[in-house]
Amino acid sequence: MGQNSLSHDWENIVLSCLLECWLSRERDSLEKLERNGLYGVQKKVATSNEKCKIASKQLQGVERKINEFKLVLKKRLADPKTPKPIKTCLQQCQDNFEDAIDGVKKSIESIDKHNIPKANIDVSAVATDIDTCNECFLDMTKEDKEIKAFDEWVRGVTGDCLVNLQKT
Repeated sequence: MGQNSLSHDWENIVLSCLLECWLSRERDSLEKLERNGLYGVQKKVATSNEKCKIASKQLQGVERKINEFKLVLKKRLADPKTPKPIKTCLQQCQDNFEDAIDGVKKSIESIDKHNIPKANIDVSAVATDIDTCNECFLDMTKEDKEIKAFDEWVRGVTGDCLVNLQKT
């Protein structure tokens, strides 16, 4: 598999992530307008239950993107041109991503049980797992643009998720 194919796969994932992030922010903006009676016919205040549902949907999106990004890692690991230090980090990232997926599932479970303090811890752990992957590259080789961009996206979405949970 050539570098162009990997780059194209990554570009599609990044564009998809950016679109989801933008849509999430637009949805939040519309909700603020609705709460203030500036959009639509009737004023609507988001309930804590609605905020929990939004947080769960955000986490489901994170899980989906982690699974998609794991395929990028797998392709890079399979590429014989990938240097050994980078392969070492990619292997660690696979473990970190599995932990992050477990964290997403725990977060959603905690939200469903309305255990918001535990959900906050679980959501933060998801961001930490992905960040640990990024740090491997910083420590062992150099910055990896794909990993860094994905790390920033996950931190952004999990940050938004934590904000929603604080409003419950």
